[in-house]
Amino acid sequence: MESKYFVGIDISSDYFTASFYSKEDKKSHTFSDFANSEKGFLSLLKELSLASVNVEESIYCMEATGVYGEHLAHFLYKKGYFVCVENPLKVKRSFGISNKKSDAIDSKRIAEYAYRFMDELRNWKPKPQIVEEIRMFLTQREQIIKQKVANINSKKALERKYQQSPEAIKNIKDMIVIQVKLIKNIEKIIIDLIKANPEYMQTYSNIISIPGIGNIIGAHILVMTNGFSEHLNYKELASYLGIVPEIYESGTSVRRRSSSSGLGPGTLRKLLYLASMTSRLHNKSMKEYFLRKVANGKSKKLVLNNIGNKLLKLIVALIKSGNSYNENFRSINSVF
Repeated sequence: MESKYFVGIDISSDYFTASFYSKEDKKSHTFSDFANSEKGFLSLLKELSLASVNVEESIYCMEATGVYGEHLAHFLYKKGYFVCVENPLKVKRSFGISNKKSDAIDSKRIAEYAYRFMDELRNWKPKPQIVEEIRMFLTQREQIIKQKVANINSKKALERKYQQSPEAIKNIKDMIVIQVKLIKNIEKIIIDLIKANPEYMQTYSNIISIPGIGNIIGAHILVMTNGFSEHLNYKELASYLGIVPEIYESGTSVRRRSSSSGLGPGTLRKLLYLASMTSRLHNKSMKEYFLRKVANGKSKKLVLNNIGNKLLKLIVALIKSGNSYNENFRSINSVF
């Protein structure tokens, strides 16, 4: 079925603004705001119908804005409509630099983006329940770790004060103990959830068989690939995580060291960097690679970043092949 209308949705916590782009007259039309609730969703479909828009021949597009758009995406999916959830940065870059911004303008741009890139849009579908649960527990774990680090720093500051309060220090220590227990409990819950699914468990076991790749990295990869079923392209994942070395050169005079962009999910990028540090100490081939590149004048940080790329490439290869790690395996298409 060929889509004739493209509905762009700019959504926030309490309401959303919608515009539709007509393939026939090449014009955008904007509606007033709707409540971000089922009542508002039904009102949107009613307004579209009154505007002679066939809701079943429309593509509904919104940006990935956390939890704000989840209910609307599920609502449209259950009705069997084509709904896509796009990276906000990708939408923004498609229109270049602009100082104009409002909910109406943003919804129009999203609608026009859907029309321009219709061939690249993918029909959104809900993630499996287990993947969503693991994602929530990973988020909780990261939040508690940040709180624990803050408490550790507070404890150090209190212990260095000239006038001290033993009770205040004890309170901080007690909170740290509780947080450590919570982190361990969450990690156990995550592993138990994965073990309860034999399909995920086999691939997960293959991933964590790689030296330096621990349980939490394996869980993050599971969530990022939607149960090891999507985005299984090493270069795309490396770019998304911001670990691809970028060249900064211009003419003959401007030369900077290559570095990664630092964009993308910070937690997994940080974990991969830590894994690369472990790998270069305990993995023979990675250790040899590290020493050779540093001896050739490469910065240690860049080489560790490259090892992180190697690990990610290996993870994707194991997911696709269904095999576990083999230290004697050598890729004939190595990029390093």
